Amino acid sequence: MQNRLEYRSLFWPLVLIGGGVIWLLANLGVLSAASISVLFRLWPLILIIIGLDLLFGRRSPAIGGLIGIGAIAAIILLMLVGPSLGWAADVEVKSASFSEPKGGAASARVEVNVGVGELNVTPLVDSNNLFEADAKYIGEIEFKHEGGAEKFVSLSQRSDNADFGFGFFGFLFNTEANRLMWDVRLSPDVPLELTINTGTGGTALALESLQLSGLKVNAGTGGITLSLPRMDESYRVEISAGTGGGTVSIPEGAALRLHASSGTGGFTFDVPDNAAVRLVGSTGTGSISVPASFMKVSGDEEGLVGDRGTWETAGFESAAHQIIIEFEGGTGGLTVR
Repeated sequence: MQNRLEYRSLFWPLVLIGGGVIWLLANLGVLSAASISVLFRLWPLILIIIGLDLLFGRRSPAIGGLIGIGAIAAIILLMLVGPSLGWAADVEVKSASFSEPKGGAASARVEVNVGVGELNVTPLVDSNNLFEADAKYIGEIEFKHEGGAEKFVSLSQRSDNADFGFGFFGFLFNTEANRLMWDVRLSPDVPLELTINTGTGGTALALESLQLSGLKVNAGTGGITLSLPRMDESYRVEISAGTGGGTVSIPEGAALRLHASSGTGGFTFDVPDNAAVRLVGSTGTGSISVPASFMKVSGDEEGLVGDRGTWETAGFESAAHQIIIEFEGGTGGLTVR
């Protein structure tokens, strides 16, 4: 019986080559951010092309090759002419600065909502302002500020203008010239209730010299780096992490209680030796790893998936500086060190 040679379609190799060509053209500046946004608006076209290959491309290498070459040429052409036809999303990279003076503020609530871009939060130095920010962004920004002794400041990227395709596939043109950055600076002289919401991009929160009355961090994709302050009063921290790992640094001499469910990617809490700690935690599909100095004082027995329970070191209840952290995520392990 004669062996039958099976035909392998040229379609998928050509698709990979086409993806590389588009990536290269984007890096070289031939394809703009607007052109990339056209690609992700026309993604159903890719399903149509795959269907054509399944129907006709498997009949011969020539037909599969023609479908692949024609698809690449059509997609690149549409990416080039799409912006002039109004198909592009609003992906112009803009720059703006914002500020709010301290005035007579005795306390403040501050919200920062970033859809796409890297976020850095640091303390202000030698400034009479409560809030300062420099942003390179897409879409539109809404800046709110009100109040006197109790101020409220909000800086938000409009979610309906932050195109999903640009944010998720921004690595195609993430150069120094168009990198999306949010640089937020806060006064260390006013107690702050701080809320941070991020979508796509890394988050670095250097808060060790701020006064926090509370902190909420809701992160999407990208890593988180967080340094917490040592204060005379206790405060609560809520962290909801999506994908990506992170590190939380606890100040020396503080007492920590941690309610945890670890997220995707490793997450680490750095705890000094002289800190009193209580850990109340559970994981999704990972495990909780604690130092030998921690005792498990309550919690479920080991299950098939995840860890649960309460761990603590001696002296938590009597400690003067307590920090309560609620950490939530999906899968992955949690390490305390």
